Amino acid sequence: MKMRRLFLMLLFISSVYPADAGGRLIPRQRREHLLTRRNASVQSKIIVEFDLSYDFSSPGETHRINFIVVLPKTIPDRQSILSIKYSPKPSRIFHKNGNRYAEFVFIKPSRQVEIEINIRAELFRYDLLTARKKRKKDRPQDYQFKAFLKQEKHIEKDHYQIQEIADGIEGQTEIDIVKNIYDYVIDNMEYTIRSSRRGRGAVKALQSGKGDCTEYADLLVAICRAKNIPASVVTGYTVGVDPTSSKHNWAEVYLQEYGWVPFDPSTGDIENAIIRDRAFGRMRPAYIYLSYIRNDEVLHNYNFSLYRYWGDRVRFKDSIEFK
Repeated sequence: MKMRRLFLMLLFISSVYPADAGGRLIPRQRREHLLTRRNASVQSKIIVEFDLSYDFSSPGETHRINFIVVLPKTIPDRQSILSIKYSPKPSRIFHKNGNRYAEFVFIKPSRQVEIEINIRAELFRYDLLTARKKRKKDRPQDYQFKAFLKQEKHIEKDHYQIQEIADGIEGQTEIDIVKNIYDYVIDNMEYTIRSSRRGRGAVKALQSGKGDCTEYADLLVAICRAKNIPASVVTGYTVGVDPTSSKHNWAEVYLQEYGWVPFDPSTGDIENAIIRDRAFGRMRPAYIYLSYIRNDEVLHNYNFSLYRYWGDRVRFKDSIEFK
């Protein structure tokens, strides 16, 4: 009897108080309270300043370190990058596939190598409600439509399970369909912290019913593409949105009437239907956009950054600090 009571108590705790990346418990009621308070009065824009820090330690004999990081850029209606400062200066800044990157090269590096990038940005509120008011159609070119409708790694839109789900989702309008996809993802996913830097993809997320923001975004985008609705996974940072990390993934969906519109299914995973509906159409100006590419060849399909070294193994640590 005592063991049964203990099991029931643990089951109650784990279902009501999910753990974050540090093992701390996040009461679902507290998440709903915070989301309600944040959405009560959504600002139209904010200015943020933050430091991105990258530390390499080389206890052995390392001949060279190459490091590439994707940088935020100004995006209409989403963000304006006011300044970027580097210490040390990058070896080069380059652009590819719509992204901006900084590359740092260290020949015969010292045992400790530190990189710091200071960024000031103005973030604008942009969500379904904002898009409805602006009615601005930023229509992609045909080749871009193909890119945002295709089957690719982590977004297995042609998988039979994804296709079956897509066939069963209907709606009177395009927004109704996207909302039903959004609700399906939330109803069938449980937020957990994963360890993989690349994510597990839409099919594994669907089969396990668990994942973090990356799996939520992958699954939503895969189902949208299976419904022939262009969609993309977005990689970036957030200010106080995700309680576990500033690194974040969300989605953008192309609506014929309004153009590209962002949605964040992992943050909207709330039991209260009223708050969930509010989260679907309303997002705070707290999203820092880095990339719309799910499988970035420049970063060897990783997100955020990539490093390579020649010689003995190096240790790597990254962090972000908002001022």
